[in-house]
Amino acid sequence: MINKIVFSISVISLLFATACKKNDSSNAAPPRDVTEVRDENNSAIVNFLKTHTYTYSPTAEISEALTFGTTSNTAISIYKNPNLKSLELDVYDANDRTVRHTLYYLILQEGTGTTTTVADSVYVNYKGQLLDLSVFEETNTQSTANWFDLIGNITNSRQAGTIRGFRESAAQLKASASKLSLNTDGTYTVPTDGGVGVFFIPSALAYFNNAQNRIPAYAPLIYTLRLIATRRADHDHDGKPSIDEIVRSPYGIISYPDCDANKDSSYLPDYLDADCK
Repeated sequence: MINKIVFSISVISLLFATACKKNDSSNAAPPRDVTEVRDENNSAIVNFLKTHTYTYSPTAEISEALTFGTTSNTAISIYKNPNLKSLELDVYDANDRTVRHTLYYLILQEGTGTTTTVADSVYVNYKGQLLDLSVFEETNTQSTANWFDLIGNITNSRQAGTIRGFRESAAQLKASASKLSLNTDGTYTVPTDGGVGVFFIPSALAYFNNAQNRIPAYAPLIYTLRLIATRRADHDHDGKPSIDEIVRSPYGIISYPDCDANKDSSYLPDYLDADCK
């Protein structure tokens, strides 16, 4: 049974990675120790928070909504901002031990609608950056491509959900109370009252040792994220929301019950199996 996801991977754009693909090179270095990388990432993220300020423009496009500035005065830094929050999330290491990670974040704008869950589908605008503030991806259009299935299909790597840090981040936001409007050209007109946050994600909650285009191995990520719409997902169309057919621990480890494991010819968790209600 697949009941532990060490590094959640996605397959559309940079949010949807190829990190589950086996490296066929016999000379490929094994992944580094999770605890060691955790400590390095946390130190780098905290240093960024202590040496940067930010300016938020609520009416700007997501690519321009948040700008960072540098400071030598820790007292006015992001790190000292009373609105800075953190999530504690566990990751399994190579020895099947949990290693706790901290995901720091700021809510820049409270959404006016409902919250999402880690098992839902979301329409988002986002910008992804490294700690050197280089941009590796951002939303450029308003289209169906901005819908993401956060958890995806864990039995099919081509349909896997977003990286774990991204889905946990989205779940901290409220969507817009207004609806998306579909235009005749296939694009959307989107409301501006959705929740906005910036999230500082350790690499073990992203791509870890699996380098991506413009994302080095073991790189922490910064995501500025606007949650515009959310849909309560029911992956197997059995009338029961997917969030009610998985189990999320207090520290974010998701397990996937299988009600008829002895009957299925291959593994099929409850949230993908209409026979399990």
